[in-house]
Amino acid sequence: MSNWSELNSINRALEAAPIIPLACAWVRRHHIPYAFRPIYYFVGLKFLIYALNTFSRVAFRNDVYLYHLSTVVLVVLLAQAYRRLLPERFRRFILLGMWFFGVVAVLDAAWLDGLFTDVNSYSQAAGCALLILLAILHVSHLTSFLHEEALEEQPAFFLSLAVLAYCSCSVVSYVAINIIYNMNLDVPTEIRLDTIISSPETLLMAVQMGLLAWLFCFFPLNAAPTRALPAWLHYSRWRPRPFRLLGQSLGQTLPEPKRRKESASTPSAEPSC
Repeated sequence: MSNWSELNSINRALEAAPIIPLACAWVRRHHIPYAFRPIYYFVGLKFLIYALNTFSRVAFRNDVYLYHLSTVVLVVLLAQAYRRLLPERFRRFILLGMWFFGVVAVLDAAWLDGLFTDVNSYSQAAGCALLILLAILHVSHLTSFLHEEALEEQPAFFLSLAVLAYCSCSVVSYVAINIIYNMNLDVPTEIRLDTIISSPETLLMAVQMGLLAWLFCFFPLNAAPTRALPAWLHYSRWRPRPFRLLGQSLGQTLPEPKRRKESASTPSAEPSC
């Protein structure tokens, strides 16, 4: 039993992974380029969904609706980032793909799986297929300019790595979870199978967040490291406290010592033997 509780604790800890790229982006938020702004909003909303997930499990005992919301946030914001990064000739197709995903997401939440009944396997499959296609197009676009800059030196490359790492596995996990909860198994078996199947998806989500944190590290900080602390904590503002006597500083009351006047301009010669 302890093994199941440990695995569940690991999954809960990995779900908090969005706080890492959010922290990396927050200290660089003034220098994030326009094309990467949707990724900044994405990690911020992912952290908000994590907080809502923790609350929903305690208050409602139901967090299925957050799977639907998480997929919409993932696809809409990352597709918008690709819309800004890819050449203009791809923008119309990206917009059509986003509209198609929106229709599938509405149908999935309203009729196919249900907003509070099952996880959204249909909209997750459609959204991940769109993002994987955009990631492949983006990598092929970057490789055509290898003579300018290496791939590992381009922050946009880590976006495509994050998309390929997560979206390639999450669809399988969503479909498997739906199958498990429709097999009429007993509740302990369903919970254990859910924990096992969702573990790879949660791990890859943490990998995705780590790659996005790496992406944000390419941008400069809001303030220099030497000026990052508040003014009252900065070392350059520290001064030695003056010694006081009767309410006055000793440095002001005591006069500076005067130099002794030399009696002669040259020292006296020593007597010869």
